[in-house]
This record gives sequence, C-alpha cells and structure tokens, in this order.
Amino acid sequence: MAVNANHFFIMIALLLAAILFVFKPTVLTNSDHIGEELAELEMRNFTLYELDESGLNNIMIGSKGFRYDNRIEVIDIDYTDSTQAQQYNLQADTGIYDNKNLIVLEGNVRYYRDDGMRFVTKKAKIYQSEETLETDGHFRLNQHTNNVVGNNLFYDTKNGLSKAETVTGLYTLEQ
Repeated sequence: MAVNANHFFIMIALLLAAILFVFKPTVLTNSDHIGEELAELEMRNFTLYELDESGLNNIMIGSKGFRYDNRIEVIDIDYTDSTQAQQYNLQADTGIYDNKNLIVLEGNVRYYRDDGMRFVTKKAKIYQSEETLETDGHFRLNQHTNNVVGNNLFYDTKNGLSKAETVTGLYTLEQ
C-alpha cells in the first residue's frame, strides 16, 4: 500500500496543529525577579582600560561586572588609578561605580599607594572629583614601620590630610 504524498502532508499539518493547540508556552514570570532591574551588559573575568590623550588613566579588573543605566557593579574588583600625583590601587569583594564620581567598596577593602601607604577596612567610599576617601567603621593603616588603627577614616589625597576617630598609632621617628 503506497502512501499518497497528499496524505503525508495532511498528517504533518494535523500534527503541527495539535502541537499548536495542545501545548501551551511556559509563562516566564518568576515572582523572585518581578521588578528586578536587568543589567544592560554582563561581563565575566574582564579588564577595562580607560585611555585619553595623555595615555592610560585607569584599569578595572573583576570576576563579574554588571553595567546598569546609572552604575557599574563589580565582583572581586581591582581598580588602579593613575590620574593623580600618586598612583593607587583599590581591591575589594564588591564595588559600585556610579558613572560620575562615587565608588563604593565593600568587603575586605584594601588600598595601596605608590609611596608604601596602605590600609585595610570593610567598607570605603571614594569621591573621585574631590580626591577623598572615607571608611565606614574600623580601619588599619600602615606605611613602612608606622602603624595606625582607628574608626571612620577621612583621607584627602589631594592635600594629604586625614582625620579619624579613636586613633591609636605607633610611629618611628627619625633622629
């Protein structure tokens, strides 16, 4: 018994019609993500270079990055700024850059500067246009053999001024 080509195409059409009417598409509404903002760009294991006419200004490295309309969020941030008199490097578990002026770092924040100054804290805010840095809570700062611990550090990198609360320091004075 030979199968007529018309019968074959009729069977295919009936099968496709059954699929269309019987199977319903899955609705992709997850109540956990309703109203959640979606990133415009997601990056993994990335390096961003900021260049201008004078050369390399900044390098940002991260294991994950999310660019939103008004900010960039980075996991395992490693940020180096070469635009100031002294180059510095910041590292933290997470960082949020607001695309304008503010970088907020949280979790195991480490700051290293060319002249040997370094400090460690849990949370820091960097205001790039003012060239200031603030820590929220306890910090530990050292430079060569000098060591300082305290709370709520404010550091003006442009003028070299700093202030903090409950400061204890150990300095080695030159003779």
